[in-house]
Amino acid sequence: MGAPKVSVIVPCYNLGRYLGEALDSVLAQTFPDWECIVVNDGSSDKTDAVASSFVEKDSRFRLLALENGGVARARNEGAAISRGTYLLFLDADDMLMPWCLAESVPVLEGNPEAKAVCGKAECFGKGIRTKELERPAFSMEAMLAHNCIYICSLLRRVDFDRSGGFSSDFAGGLEDWDFWLGILEEGGEVVTPDRIMFRYRMRRRSRNRLVSDDRLRAIRRLIWNRHKDMYAKYFMDPTDTMEYRRLLYHYEKYSRFPGIYLYRGVTRIFHRLFS
Repeated sequence: MGAPKVSVIVPCYNLGRYLGEALDSVLAQTFPDWECIVVNDGSSDKTDAVASSFVEKDSRFRLLALENGGVARARNEGAAISRGTYLLFLDADDMLMPWCLAESVPVLEGNPEAKAVCGKAECFGKGIRTKELERPAFSMEAMLAHNCIYICSLLRRVDFDRSGGFSSDFAGGLEDWDFWLGILEEGGEVVTPDRIMFRYRMRRRSRNRLVSDDRLRAIRRLIWNRHKDMYAKYFMDPTDTMEYRRLLYHYEKYSRFPGIYLYRGVTRIFHRLFS
């Protein structure tokens, strides 16, 4: 049996309740030449049982069991045993659209300059209105300010190997941002089809939503240290940074409440009296 064209890598840590939906979405691909490697990152829930049920019914699924080491290591270990020409990393609580691989593979095969195919996404989840997920248009200038590429994007194995994969330095989150900057270190294009390619599940306790402002500053410092040469080539607008966008979001959210103006006034008085 020859090597598959695409390897889908699915790391899972205690998300067994969602894993079946993610793997069903791989099984539903209209492009059949794939393998799917589920990496059980030391889960204590039903992850192993769910993954094993897919392995039993379709030989294109494989299961890799690890002791818990974080999502960066899980993705790297999954990629290491995969055999596909192209790689796609799917989080265990997200889902692919049925046409995702069928429409992404020809893009990379027809464009040697393309480093990734990043389609649109729609968000969904409990209590969440399903809608297209907003993400800034890709440019290298924007990419240095914040991540513009979804983790669930198709890329070449040779580029993954050259970049060294995911860094364990980003255990607190946003390792995908560092990863894509590494993929683009030597240039190349990112193709962004005008088509929803996957579904992103919104969860209150997701790792990236819990990143504190202090941690975000530390991550940005680490990103800059690892990619200084790239930052030297481009000018970055400070108002386009993640920190600024977060502050703007909270300002716009709470400014709708009438009491916010009284709160601001009292806050200013206290600052003047005691600072």
